[in-house]
Amino acid sequence: MKVFISWSKEKSEKYAIRTKALLESVTPKIESFVSEVDIYAGEDVQDKIIQKIVECDKLVLCFTRENKRAPWLLFEAGYARALKKTVIPLLFDPDSNWHSWVDNPMNVAREVNFNHPDFVSTFINTFGVSDTPSNRKKINAYMLSINEIKENFRAIDICCEDLVEKLAHHDAFVAESPTFRDKTAHFLTGFESFDLLKIVTESFRYTGKHLWVYGRKNMKLFSGNFQTFLTYLKEKAAYEHLGMDGIDFRCLFLDPESEEVERAHLHQNIFKLELETTILRARGAIGDNTQLRECFKFYSNKREEVIIRLDNSIILARPNFDANGRPQILTDSAFEVFGAMSPKGQECIKKFEEVWANAKPMY
Repeated sequence: MKVFISWSKEKSEKYAIRTKALLESVTPKIESFVSEVDIYAGEDVQDKIIQKIVECDKLVLCFTRENKRAPWLLFEAGYARALKKTVIPLLFDPDSNWHSWVDNPMNVAREVNFNHPDFVSTFINTFGVSDTPSNRKKINAYMLSINEIKENFRAIDICCEDLVEKLAHHDAFVAESPTFRDKTAHFLTGFESFDLLKIVTESFRYTGKHLWVYGRKNMKLFSGNFQTFLTYLKEKAAYEHLGMDGIDFRCLFLDPESEEVERAHLHQNIFKLELETTILRARGAIGDNTQLRECFKFYSNKREEVIIRLDNSIILARPNFDANGRPQILTDSAFEVFGAMSPKGQECIKKFEEVWANAKPMY
């Protein structure tokens, strides 16, 4: 059996080379081709690739998030399908909607999912490999090596990938964003926006355990656009003996009676009125539920960072202050996303917990 292994971009290339080595180690009946190692100096690259696709029995696509719409990858897949070859998308990144990555003709091919629990059996059946303890051991070793490559190429901690992926595919955050540095995603715009809070609260409602908000007036949360989220909190707070039914929601308001109110905004009179109005709305939403009341507190310290914790992800923005020490407006400003267990994440958690411990009850 001749197998053409298609790749695009550096990480996918490394996956392809490891896949070639595995296929040739589990059976002598497979001859595999990877352009990076099987095209030699002086050969015409395009002609050699076309020739190998014509000769192959199966074409394997090494798909990742980074290369999912790479033109050359899709060209090779389309050319192979036109020749009636068996085309196998090998998915290295989890995505239940992977078909939306690509256009025809690839969105009709049946995939092999590296992240699926039955990957070993699926791999064996797909390539007609003998199901022996030796081959399973080789495939397991291959999986470990693939995970090592993933970790080496990981732009951000794995716990943040879903959140960053959601933000990166939203129109409000994609203008030259995000960039990655030191396992941190840097977004140029969108902080404290409706879009960001919508993504955060929806993620929390579906799968979240922790949601901490170190805000000032939290006006958008109580503007009427997040009624579903507030209803969810009330439902969780209905089980008094369970303590919010397993979730950890905390929300900090600036104390309207504190001296910090005078320095918290360029227009302090307007700010204080908005703060007091939002607190009234929050109290109306909280009602007389004692569990939910414990989720809200007032702080009076100067806020030098804005922290949102969503499970094991931290969303952080740092306000800029004018000559009088008043912070500039943060809505739609830049922000960062990084792991809660990272050193920077642990600093943010420590800071939040210090403020929370020193804050006073809202009631």
